[in-house]
Amino acid sequence: MPSAKRNPSKEKSKPAAPRNIAAVLGHKPSRKTAREMLLIETRRLRAMFSEIAEHYVANTEGKIASVIDAIEARKLPAKKVDGMLKAVRGLTVKPQKGRRKDLSRIEKATETLLKALEE
Repeated sequence: MPSAKRNPSKEKSKPAAPRNIAAVLGHKPSRKTAREMLLIETRRLRAMFSEIAEHYVANTEGKIASVIDAIEARKLPAKKVDGMLKAVRGLTVKPQKGRRKDLSRIEKATETLLKALEE
């Protein structure tokens, strides 16, 4: 007896789950309910932001720590040390402003140091 092959295009697909609260409720939520939902979602957004920031800081600090360990572990040629010092001293950041571009500059400087150590 030959086995019957399933044709996925002929099968009925399950309807997608509703993507918003109004669709679940079947009507638009009241102003009070909408406000409460907004508060919940905004608090969730804040928590996600904090978690992402913590992971970013931990990763970047880890890279900087590995640069420090590598510098301590071996002797480096004077030319390489001078190049690495330029990369660090050329960094212009304003920590008190808490800008994303300052974090990016520090991360790029760290990557430059890591590359220099690999050469």
